[in-house]
Amino acid sequence: MARRLGSERRTVTTAADPASLAEKSSARARALVEICVDDLAGVLAAERAGADRVELCADLLEGGTTPSLGMIESVLDAVRSVGVQIMVRSRGGDFVYSDDELRVMRADVRAIAALARTSRVPVGIVFGALTVDGHVDEQALEAIRTAAGGVPITFHKAFDDTVDLFDAYDTLAHHGIARVLTSGGKATAGEGADVLAALRARSEGTRMPTVLVGGSVRAHNVTALLERTGAREVHLRAQVASGRGHLVTDESVIRDTVLAVSESDRASHPAVIAVDIGGTSAKGALVDIDGHVLNSSRIATGGSGAETVTRIADLLTDLIAAAEALGRSVVGAGVVSPGLIDSATGTVRYASTLGWTDVPLARLLSDATGLPVAVDHDVRAAGAAEGAYGAAAGSRNVVFAAIGTGVAASLTSDGRAVEGAISGAGELGHIPVVPGGELCACGQRGCLEVYFSGAGLARRYAASAPLIDGETPDAASVIARVDTDPVAARVWSEGLDALATGLATLTLLVDPEVIVLGGGVAQAGDAFLEPLRERLTAALAWREAPRLTTAALGTHAGRIGAAMLAFEAAQRPEVTRSWTAPVILAEPTTPRTEARS
Repeated sequence: MARRLGSERRTVTTAADPASLAEKSSARARALVEICVDDLAGVLAAERAGADRVELCADLLEGGTTPSLGMIESVLDAVRSVGVQIMVRSRGGDFVYSDDELRVMRADVRAIAALARTSRVPVGIVFGALTVDGHVDEQALEAIRTAAGGVPITFHKAFDDTVDLFDAYDTLAHHGIARVLTSGGKATAGEGADVLAALRARSEGTRMPTVLVGGSVRAHNVTALLERTGAREVHLRAQVASGRGHLVTDESVIRDTVLAVSESDRASHPAVIAVDIGGTSAKGALVDIDGHVLNSSRIATGGSGAETVTRIADLLTDLIAAAEALGRSVVGAGVVSPGLIDSATGTVRYASTLGWTDVPLARLLSDATGLPVAVDHDVRAAGAAEGAYGAAAGSRNVVFAAIGTGVAASLTSDGRAVEGAISGAGELGHIPVVPGGELCACGQRGCLEVYFSGAGLARRYAASAPLIDGETPDAASVIARVDTDPVAARVWSEGLDALATGLATLTLLVDPEVIVLGGGVAQAGDAFLEPLRERLTAALAWREAPRLTTAALGTHAGRIGAAMLAFEAAQRPEVTRSWTAPVILAEPTTPRTEARS
């Protein structure tokens, strides 16, 4: 029996028939076409014919093995646009490998990962390994994933030889596999279409592998396959006999298939909706596949929990109408909220400021709009955005702390968000940092949030300093007085002590590479970052402190994280990998909609 390392199934509420997206531009919105090739001529033919990716192998007559380093280098030097997925398979035959064979494949993967770092086109690895009893070989997979670093992995058609396709799929999801090549366990994709459709439905969960449909795919049947399975990606060989004893890639077969796929898709100009819910208002944005904000709107949240849900549904409906006016098709929505959020089911377990307890927000909004909807915590989403495009880009172990009216954190370990047993991971503001200290609104004493948050700084200053002309100071005015007002200086220093204690505790627990600090209070400049860095270093006597920096995306991080969720809900998470900070931070290309009461 294969050793199971755990399962982390995530699902997203979806509409019955969500539209497809383009990978490269809104002018080319269709399902993706991947071509399996074993020579440079085949790669170039695929690129000329408009394919999106190639799977590069050696010896396709054996089912594909690892191509030579010279072949890989030649291909990456020659291509200009087509993505390259590189087969790693030490031999033909079955997929049960010895330690020696895995040692060779790990070395191949490390060499490919080094080339991927300088490639002008996206590079991925194609791999598959099974145990003798027909399960995914998780130990072999982890060894390859570690060697690959951040290079995405496709699990090849060894998947179809597993004893339980759905169990195998969930195992691959747990290991962070990017996609699965499958014909649904049958000889052809047409025969396996029902299973493919079920796998495709399961793939709509956040961070679940994309289903890459392969097995006798051709121009004459690809439209029906897309309709029956809901697939977003198809895979085919397009080889014919050369007349000289070997096979060559037929460019016309690829071109015809690409054309058929293009004609079959309905969403010619896709976009998603990103919604960032705050305590008193919700901001919505219409975002295209390049990350541009096309339109935005703001509403006040309601007087009751039910009214707030209705207003957010209305916000989505208004942005769908705005998209239609721009000739856009909305294909998904991402919604981020404060509170305890079960992102797997899209349920807000508890959000006091919104009056929500056990609200199935994803399902309610999907029912109201017909869109696939993903819901997550606002700080987790902002942390994901900072990790992808901001101050933590390139780091896999990150703490993102949002310091505003309250304090919360997102924790990323080995590239994966940590949510916890009750979706409550990251409650940094309620770490007790002063034993027997001042009372917190949560009922505990000595919480970090009491000493270092927008509300905490203002309250503690007001309790110790006389009011001037009836003034009620806020955190910004307290910070502004630090150099001239002894009370402000004391409150600020005690707050920094508390924050350093909380961050030292997190550092020792989760060992981050970088701590990113966001929110209004974190923008206090040198008066904030340098003394905090000194305190954190002093609190970690036996180890180096992680890198400490302030957020790069500012107040846009929540919206960007929500847009990332939306493309995951629409089954196109790879769209966001090409986003750049200048584009996603730019002002809307059309006027904002006025806020509604």
